[in-house]
Amino acid sequence: MVTVLILWINFHLYCGNESDTEREKGIILQLNFLKKELKENNLGEYMQQIYPEGFIFVNALYGLSWCELALNVSDQQFKKEALQEALYAYGQITAPEATWNFDANIYPEYGIFYLGWNNYLLSKILQIDDSFPERKEYLSIYESQCNLISTALQKQKSPFLLSYENMAWPADMTVAMASLSSNRLLANQQYEGVIRDWIKKLRLNLDPLTKLIPHQVDPNSGAIIEGARGSSCSLMIRLLPEIDPEFAKEQYKHYQTHFVGTTFGLPSVSEYPNGHSGDGDIDSGPVIFGVGFAATIVSIGTHAALGNIRSADDQFNTINAFGFPFQSSNTKSYLFGQLPIADAFIAWSLCGNLMTELTALPFRTPFHLLSLFFIFMGWGLIHLFNRRSGCPPGRPFRRTKGNF
Repeated sequence: MVTVLILWINFHLYCGNESDTEREKGIILQLNFLKKELKENNLGEYMQQIYPEGFIFVNALYGLSWCELALNVSDQQFKKEALQEALYAYGQITAPEATWNFDANIYPEYGIFYLGWNNYLLSKILQIDDSFPERKEYLSIYESQCNLISTALQKQKSPFLLSYENMAWPADMTVAMASLSSNRLLANQQYEGVIRDWIKKLRLNLDPLTKLIPHQVDPNSGAIIEGARGSSCSLMIRLLPEIDPEFAKEQYKHYQTHFVGTTFGLPSVSEYPNGHSGDGDIDSGPVIFGVGFAATIVSIGTHAALGNIRSADDQFNTINAFGFPFQSSNTKSYLFGQLPIADAFIAWSLCGNLMTELTALPFRTPFHLLSLFFIFMGWGLIHLFNRRSGCPPGRPFRRTKGNF
């Protein structure tokens, strides 16, 4: 059984090597799965029971994936469907019940996590179609929220706005700034100065160990509470090219140095910097052999956003092999459909790796050799055990009176 599993994983390291058209179809199948779970099985509410921001995350990622796909295709009918689903997701996260977990008494209202993902999804929706009904109303909301983010930033010294009372996570702020940067495409350049000032302040608050944006900070002083981590770095660096491409390149270089590596010969992203260890938590998801679950999935889009298509493809093929994908006629899910938030992150991450050329993938060779080693070792031990027990090779050992 173990041999079959190892061979299955090795085979699926090749199954992700698809054309852009095939990959788009695969993402659509994933979104079909998420659509059913969201609309028929209360996925948002279920995710909220597992993660503090699960409802917002799964709906925002669902909507963003539709937006990213729509921005990469010319089919008007598909764009119409994508817009409809993205607006559905936006409607979910702006419904009154979506804010119950957030504090209305902090500034900005409900915190920058909520406002950031809200506005970032809205910024992408507005880019799909410049003439859909109510677009003017949505654009007005977007501009108002951009102004709110800008005003809040200018009222404090720290580049990090509150996510919750007295707590700030730079990743939440990065999402908000990415939404602000979309103003270049949707309205005007009025926030360029705000963005430049934010990057300037951000450079003064980097983790001294890694030169990367830290994971958690004091919102008032910007002082580091927890240094850089793989999960937040993967997300932030995936978005930074939309904000400041040059700073993104600098951060990506440090990210590759401290977090990107291999595990058992396969590409992975560590949750903690090289030479350091820690446990998994609500931000990272499971951490196994030091590999961050969320960090590694999101890194597909991170590599692609920085033009490293080879690494993006390698990482996707690895996730495709170990994610145990299941595909029906019109849906696709990973991990047997038991953790849909993973499907949402995978779909969104894959959207960042479209419109690229496929590459050769020699990364598999070390893992193939390691797999063969374990297969031969396993069968060798079975053979040795059978010989010592007096059973013919290949025949299962049975306990009888004569064996005792």
